[in-house]
Amino acid sequence: MKMHAKILLLSFCVGAALSPVRADIPPPPPPQPKAVDAFADDRPNCLEWTDGCTICKRQPDGSAGCSTVGAACVQTAPVCLSRKTAP
Repeated sequence: MKMHAKILLLSFCVGAALSPVRADIPPPPPPQPKAVDAFADDRPNCLEWTDGCTICKRQPDGSAGCSTVGAACVQTAPVCLSRKTAP
């Protein structure tokens, strides 16, 4: 085997040995939209709420209409963004 081929093979082996392999660490679970859906169940005056990843609005029939989870979100405890005003 020629010298440059040996060096190339050696550098490949060293590079492969030093590269981190993270296959044993599972990805984090996706945020649970069901929890944010249920946030307003016991808050009848809350019209719009979010957990930092999903934004939900109360629909005319009382159900929650929620956005899809963004690709790079930071989930927090749900908070009410808009409340029903007294008549």
